[in-house]
Amino acid sequence: MESDMDLVESLIRKAGRRIEPPAAASRQVYAAASAALREKLSRRRGRIQLAWAAAAAVLALAVTLVLRWASPGVQQGELARVARAHGNVELAMGDAWRPLAAAQTRLAAGSRIRTLENGRAALELAGGESLRLAAGTEVMLDAPGRVYVRRGRIYVDSGERPGASRIEIVTPAGTARDLGTQFELQVAGAALRLRVREGRVAIDRGGRSITGSAGEQISIDGLDGEERGAIAPDAPEWQWAEAIAPTPDMDGRPVAALISWVARETGRRLRYESPVVEQRASTVILHGDIRNLPPLAALEAMLATTDLVYVLDGDTMEIHVRSVAPAGP
Repeated sequence: MESDMDLVESLIRKAGRRIEPPAAASRQVYAAASAALREKLSRRRGRIQLAWAAAAAVLALAVTLVLRWASPGVQQGELARVARAHGNVELAMGDAWRPLAAAQTRLAAGSRIRTLENGRAALELAGGESLRLAAGTEVMLDAPGRVYVRRGRIYVDSGERPGASRIEIVTPAGTARDLGTQFELQVAGAALRLRVREGRVAIDRGGRSITGSAGEQISIDGLDGEERGAIAPDAPEWQWAEAIAPTPDMDGRPVAALISWVARETGRRLRYESPVVEQRASTVILHGDIRNLPPLAALEAMLATTDLVYVLDGDTMEIHVRSVAPAGP
């Protein structure tokens, strides 16, 4: 029996030489095929260009985020220090994560820090801003005043000092720039939520500018849908940031300094019962340590050593002189 190859060869020999088609017919067939191909390509061109444009945009965004998240390695100097840490907080060592050690309080450019589900941290940036990380947050310090947030929730207090430095928060969902404020930013992929406690925040999202003012909450989903609402400066949603607030050293300072700090940290307006009480608060000197106490607990502990008390009335904190019980007969 002939092999497959022998059978093929035999059939070719029996068929003989093919007759070449006329040149005119060849040209006609070629022209018809070319026209059909051009028409087909023309119909698809719009879809192809759109697909390539979308692919290019996605690729550009992906490359940008990868480059931004890569540790720069060329920046030098201290950009922040760890003011407080609670629970599981980790620092990147190359490609590995290690628990934050007590000695690792100073962070240079390129430092990456994250909090696990039960962790929180407060950083003091080189410009004096307070940056606080809720549980499940990962950030990288890039340059003075610029922080990359990969995921999670942060709180920024850039201070109430005149001419205070500004901070830029870069995320996969947009870049936030504060305009002298306290705000919270939560990032989850292409979605983000901004809460402004004080001042204003501008967000650049793909060339689109979104501004939030004090008392506003803005939620933007992955499809760029936007929803605005209101949030009070003393709302319970801020309490996680209050709880991890770095406590200033108040030993030897007037009680008025502590009262002002607590009012700002809790988002309350401050009112003194009278000018005499306000003067009293500026002359009474505190002694002791309130380290790691939440603001209101710190105030209560310190005022217990004075003749002053505070009363919360809605969004207002009022300072009174402690009532003295009348002497018995």
